[in-house]
Order: sequence, then structure tokens, then C-alpha cells
Amino acid sequence: MTKTETILLVDDQPENISIMIEALSSRYTLLAATDGATALERAAGEPRPDLILLDVMMPGMSGHEVCRKLKHDPATRDIPVIFVTSLDAPDDEARGLGIGASDYIAKPISPPVVQARVRAHLDLKRAREQLLHQNEALEERVRERTAEVIRAQRERVESLKHFADAMAHQIRNPVMAIGGIAGLLMRKAPEGSPLSSYAEAVREDSLRLESLVGVISEYVSLSAGEFRQAEAAELMGAALKGAQGLAASMGRELLVDSDLQSGRVQVDERIVVKALNEIVVNALEFALEDRVRLTIRGGPGQFGEELAEAGLTGPGRIRYGIRIEDDGPGIDKAVLPYVTDPFFSTKAQGAGMGLTKVKRVVCDEQGGTLLILSPAGAGGAARPGTAVILDLPLAREKG
Repeated sequence: MTKTETILLVDDQPENISIMIEALSSRYTLLAATDGATALERAAGEPRPDLILLDVMMPGMSGHEVCRKLKHDPATRDIPVIFVTSLDAPDDEARGLGIGASDYIAKPISPPVVQARVRAHLDLKRAREQLLHQNEALEERVRERTAEVIRAQRERVESLKHFADAMAHQIRNPVMAIGGIAGLLMRKAPEGSPLSSYAEAVREDSLRLESLVGVISEYVSLSAGEFRQAEAAELMGAALKGAQGLAASMGRELLVDSDLQSGRVQVDERIVVKALNEIVVNALEFALEDRVRLTIRGGPGQFGEELAEAGLTGPGRIRYGIRIEDDGPGIDKAVLPYVTDPFFSTKAQGAGMGLTKVKRVVCDEQGGTLLILSPAGAGGAARPGTAVILDLPLAREKG
């Protein structure tokens, strides 16, 4: 019979080792040690034992100390240890189990009991190893499948981008021609002729359609490219810098109270800055006053509880969280569930794609989470305001 499993016998009394050899030698490869130091050396050597039968009462290094060292060494910590001892008090057994022993066998030993206990723990060890291998294989398969899905998704997005670009080109050219002809009719139509107002309506609609084509093209172009490490505060700063120019053109003043903790995220900077900018632009466009106040907070691990309470993430997920809160009129409760839907807008003009683009970038392209709250929850505020909470993946530390 082939002996495929190895057992290390540790006892300072050779006669006890002889008894265990007689009970186990027919089925297993056996190693022996009569002191703790030798036991540790053979446990870490080759062949690596599959199980250790360890005497507790030994001179020098006790069995408890040997077990403690075995369990602290990554090379030996998974080897089952069965104490063989004449100590039978409950406290002694509890102490041994507390430092990592799998079982106890009382002296004087009974060969059938030793055989049964050894076989049971070897079967349990084999089952654990098989389960571990199956889990590793499943995890590898999941990683492979996830990579395949990501590749397929990126190919579809790229295909959609090319399609949208082609369609935009095909639509933009005739639309521009229609608008140009309508402008010419406006100049050529006799004064007071209804043709002039008709041509003006056609020209305005052609401009609106041309703008819509541009918005769709931009939305499709928001696919992530190369992911790099970046300071979250710097990304927010770049977004605010772009929004300050818009605020000035609108005759508004953008006042920002920002406190972002240091933290690096792994993102596509280009599209993340665009998404953060869209949040600020949205606050500017809906503001009722010329002074628009934003409160920005964030850092690693922040706002995870709010996202988990909303059912958007699981507990314990550590990301870089950002909260951007304005002091505007807020969003009506009936409208709030739809503000990230494409082309949904409460403005008289505009495509209604601002928050849709934010969701596309944060959730679809960066694997983050987005939550929009209104009222924002700031106690005592003059207006309800809107808060946008998002998280981004933290950069992995180099090591």
C-alpha cells in the first residue's frame, strides 16, 4: 500500500513513540522527534508532515510552546496538531485548543483511538485543502470571466462610440445646411413676411438639434481610458477652476468651502474632472441667487455609511468619498429619482444630460457609487439645497 500521508510523532519518551509507530506505521509515513527544537525543524522540513502528534509534558520546550511556534510560522500553521498527554483537566484542554491544537488524546494511548482520531483529522485537512483549491479555481474563473465581460463591454462601448460619431457627422452636416438656408431666408424674406418668422423657427430648431448631437457625442466619449493615480483634492480643484469661468460668464459668484483630506485615487483623470465639473455646473445653473455657495468634504472611508444605508454599497468598503453640497432650491421629491436619466430636465432649455454624465463616469466607468440627496440635510440652511455623494477607488499602495 502506498503511504501518501506523513505524520510527525513528538514525545520525549521513546517507548511512547514506539507504541504510536506500531499503531500507525502500516498506513502512514512516520517522522519522530524527542524534543521541541527537533520537532520544529522536522515540521518545517521535507517531507512536510500532514499531522503532528505532540506530547505536552516535555523537558525544555513544552508541547504548548511547540504548538504556539508552529501556529505562528506560515510554513507550519496549517498542520493539524493533536496533543497526546496525561493532563486531563478541562483547563488544560482549553489551553491547548486556545493556542491552536485540533484535538486531545489521553495517555495511556489506545491504538484504535489514535488511528480513528488521526484518520478523522487527516480527512478533515484534505477536505479543507480541496475546498481551498476549489475556491481558488472559482476565484480565478471569476477573474477571467470578469475580464472577459469588461473587454466585451469596452468593445461595445467603442463600437457605440464609432457609431455615434458617424451618426453625428451624418446628422450635423444636413442640420448645419438647414440652419444656413434658414438664416439666408431670414435675410432675403420681405420685411413683415411670415417667411421670416418661419425661417427663424427653423434656424433655432436646427441649432438646438446641432447642440443635442454634440451632447450625445460627448456622452458616448466618456469611456475610461488609462487609469492613473491622482490626488482627489487636485481633481476637485481642476473641476472648480473650470466652473469659475462659467460662473463669471453667468454673472455669478462661486463661493467654495472645501476640506478634502489627502488621498490618492485610481481613475481616468480626464473624465472624472468632467464629472465633478458637471456637479458644480448643475448647482450654478439652478441657483436662484447670484452668490452660489458650495460645501465640499471628503476623504478615504468617508460617507461609506450613507451609501451603505441607501443600499448602494456593502458595509466595510473603503473608498475615497466626496460630498458636494449647494445652497440652492433643492430638487422636488417627485423628480429626484429621475435626475440621472438621459434627457430628463426641469429647465426650459438644455438636454438634461449633466447628472447623467456624472453617473456614467462615476458608476459605469470608475466602478464608484453615486447618491443624490435633497434636501441636503444641512440644519438651519436658508434653502434645502442638494448634496451629491460619490466614491472613487483608492489607489493601491506600492509595496
